[in-house]
Amino acid sequence: MQVTDVRLRLADPKDSAKAYGSFTLDNDFVVCGIRVLTNKEGQLFVGFPCRKNTNGEFKDICFPMDSGLRQDITAVVISEYEKICEEQ
Repeated sequence: MQVTDVRLRLADPKDSAKAYGSFTLDNDFVVCGIRVLTNKEGQLFVGFPCRKNTNGEFKDICFPMDSGLRQDITAVVISEYEKICEEQ
């Protein structure tokens, strides 16, 4: 599977997320509700759509099962995020 489109909008600077958006796989499947976030070390990562369960924990609704696909999605989304940050 290939990421064929990424659409992001920058978040409010007061927000914990850096950006919100979606990506498309193989021009056929869209995943909406992704976020660009930073971890405790300040590194960017992609947060997948999630919900709060009855225990108050957040669980991803959809996510890549293959680590290679996760890396590909992350690389393309972060690249797009950096691109739109440069344009600002």
